[in-house]
Amino acid sequence: MTVRHPAGTVVDALLDSAERTPDRLAFHVIERSEDEFPLSYADVYHLVAQTVSGLTAQGIGAADRVIVVLPTSRDFLAVYLGCLYAGVVPLAAAEPTGAGMSHYTAHLRRLVEHAQAKRVVTAAELADSLAASLPVPVTTPSALRHTPLPLDSPRAKPASLAHLQATSGSTGTPKLAMIRHGNIVANVRAIAEAILGRADDTLVSWLPLFHDMGLIGISYALHARIPMVLSDPVNFLRNPMSWLRWISRHRGTLSPAPSSAFHICARVARRRPPKDLDLSTWRVALCGAEPVHESTMREFQTAFGPFGLHETTLRPVYGLAEATLAVTISDVTRPYTVDHVDTEAVVARGYAEPRQAADARTTGMMCVGPVLPGHALRVVGPDRTPLPDRTIGEIEVSGPSVIDGYLPEPGDTTTATAEDQLKRADGHLRTGDLGYQIDGELHVTGRSKDIVIISGRNYIPDQLERFVETVTGSPRTSAVVAVGVRDETLHTEQLHLLLDERLAEGRDRQDVTGQVSRALSEAFGIGGVTFHWVPRAQLPRTTSGKIQRHLCRKMIEDTGGRTQRAAEPLSRRA
Repeated sequence: MTVRHPAGTVVDALLDSAERTPDRLAFHVIERSEDEFPLSYADVYHLVAQTVSGLTAQGIGAADRVIVVLPTSRDFLAVYLGCLYAGVVPLAAAEPTGAGMSHYTAHLRRLVEHAQAKRVVTAAELADSLAASLPVPVTTPSALRHTPLPLDSPRAKPASLAHLQATSGSTGTPKLAMIRHGNIVANVRAIAEAILGRADDTLVSWLPLFHDMGLIGISYALHARIPMVLSDPVNFLRNPMSWLRWISRHRGTLSPAPSSAFHICARVARRRPPKDLDLSTWRVALCGAEPVHESTMREFQTAFGPFGLHETTLRPVYGLAEATLAVTISDVTRPYTVDHVDTEAVVARGYAEPRQAADARTTGMMCVGPVLPGHALRVVGPDRTPLPDRTIGEIEVSGPSVIDGYLPEPGDTTTATAEDQLKRADGHLRTGDLGYQIDGELHVTGRSKDIVIISGRNYIPDQLERFVETVTGSPRTSAVVAVGVRDETLHTEQLHLLLDERLAEGRDRQDVTGQVSRALSEAFGIGGVTFHWVPRAQLPRTTSGKIQRHLCRKMIEDTGGRTQRAAEPLSRRA
């Protein structure tokens, strides 16, 4: 090997680290078995070299696409990084969850056809069952392990396609975002600058690698030359507090997670206060991937402040797959901030008018910070004109992290280019998200497709959901889903609330819905609400756990929008 320039791609950074510091720790992998495997840069180099040799032997070359269905493991690192080196384009997909293999294989077949994949790589125990249902060969990591050849100049270049990332699908059918090596480097470099990255950082993550928040973490660690403690998410699901124990044991400084994970840990800590936990090294906890709630941040800080968690650690953020990962990160030098605004002004005028936090008609909007260095962000009205501070509009972003398009569907005969599909406006990506700015810092209010419009007034679903959860005293998040359904008689939308059945534990459901109806009428002037009691498992979610409101709306429309009796839970129809 020869010393390589470190900045071109993440693969360049890996090879350079393997040359300069071969014995330094790169990853500490905690697999699903809970067995732990430290990997030096030399170890990772060897795994990649084996896989590159195996890809070549199987006739998989540059620009070919493969679907990777693997748990977080040494095998995943070998296959994913081996593909990046070889110029092969991987798409990490979720594993089957037990909901039925026929549904899963149908979903995987659609991914294979959309990506025009040449191979599916999966664990040995899944290989036979998937091979029987897919139109392309299925192979395993062990079949890709061949005698390693020296890794020379990688085929990966900044302009090359690195991987495909399925979008969340929270508002429709997931698309395949084309992430280039240059996008990845631009994003991780900007993240490092925003969080004041240090050479002695240690990244701890259990996030699923089919999600961009988990997958880009690998690139961040390699590019920043810092060790990464990488656990399978099943370990977190078995014991959420294990996440914090990994941080404590490995002296983690960086560890991101969705808002729900912070909520779960705070709830577990209230029931069983932890012991022997030291979170004093945890410097940056990026919180994103779903709406971030003030109550969650406050409860987590209260629960773990006594264990050394600094007031500046919790960092609400905003991002999306089309921007590789992060778009904004709140200031890491000060505690997170919340803008308390007048609920009526938001609904009636689309304006975030300041209001006292203690007032009953106040809504808290979390600040997710300024746009990443080297990028630009604006909030615009329907005519795409930038709006003044505190006026709610669509968020648009531009910069080197923003992708140049989605992978077209096979047989797509439209004249729109991949870039056109992104709905760019004079160089800015139209995100479809709504928010407002104050002095260059963003506050996200919701998705434009999710807005509930009742008699010309715009209601933010997340705002209504958090309000109802507060009224009912819910100890859980995502216990309420608010959607608007068109009423052709009234010529406007009506509010439908899907309520987790557990909200009424120990209480009469009519008492709960009556309490909510009165509160919504007093606070928002909303009447005629229809309630649906739903088992939590029936709420449609994306693979990353986000509620799919468009499918919730379809569930309601399929039942004619009628209220469900206690013995007749709302369910999806085929």
